[in-house]
Amino acid sequence: MKWKLFIPALIFLAATTNLPAQTSDFAPGTLAYHLSTNAAAYAQGRAGNYNDECEVSGWNYQLFVGHDFFLLTNVVWSTNFWLKGVLGLSATPIGISNSLGGQGLITMVSPRHYLRANHMGSLHNSRKVIVFLDTNNIVYLRTSLQEVQVGKSDTDVGILDADLPPSVGFLPLIPTNYADYLPTNHYIQGIGMNQDMAIFGQPTELKNPFVFWNSRETVPSGLLANWNVAIRGGDSSNPAMLLVGNQLVLVSHNFFAQGGPNYAGQFDAINQQMHYLSTNNNLGTDYQLTPYSLANWPAIR
Repeated sequence: MKWKLFIPALIFLAATTNLPAQTSDFAPGTLAYHLSTNAAAYAQGRAGNYNDECEVSGWNYQLFVGHDFFLLTNVVWSTNFWLKGVLGLSATPIGISNSLGGQGLITMVSPRHYLRANHMGSLHNSRKVIVFLDTNNIVYLRTSLQEVQVGKSDTDVGILDADLPPSVGFLPLIPTNYADYLPTNHYIQGIGMNQDMAIFGQPTELKNPFVFWNSRETVPSGLLANWNVAIRGGDSSNPAMLLVGNQLVLVSHNFFAQGGPNYAGQFDAINQQMHYLSTNNNLGTDYQLTPYSLANWPAIR
């Protein structure tokens, strides 16, 4: 079954601000300036084409079932990928058995817990195999034990049948005080991911309860428009991120075509569900979210 990206009616009512960026918000030394110039530096000397954006090689977009499953277990990291070696890439799996391409993927937020779009349906009832590729090109196979919804949102928290090693890792989250360091009325440089296992530029506006993005926008000192990719049907659940230094920081997932839930606004609720899943599945360690500290950056308000 091929999933379609869910586009709720509220997206047409949501007003996003598309104003010229205030100079002070993007001044040298600010976090917004760093996000822009950091991504642009990684892209320097590259064309921004499909080969630059694809994170893995030996991967094929088709239904990973039966005789095609080897296409997941033979995948390696691409040597041409523009963000090769950046921390956090392997926190999102390279595919799920019995699923088409890279649709409806999860993103790890602890060695055991993941986030996923609720509208994509449950993984734990199907016992599908989730395939991770670690930084050494070693494949790890896991299944989901249980998933729970965060309130009435599109965010699900899930738990795997075993911890993943540090070589796979997990993503820290944007902290709840992000608005002290980043503009909320202008697009900043974000990083998106789609079902083609491509990582690309995604101009992002940090609203609450939703984060919005627009592939037709550009960000001051950031990636050129040819690095942006529009989200399409089937891209649901894949992560939306920021690139801080050499670390990807999780912000949201693809819920509708131009946005998703702001995880910072769900921080405590996600932690509560992670605790519930750990307790309910008799984990010896009570994993919680890891906020990415922005304290080294100057506050803008």
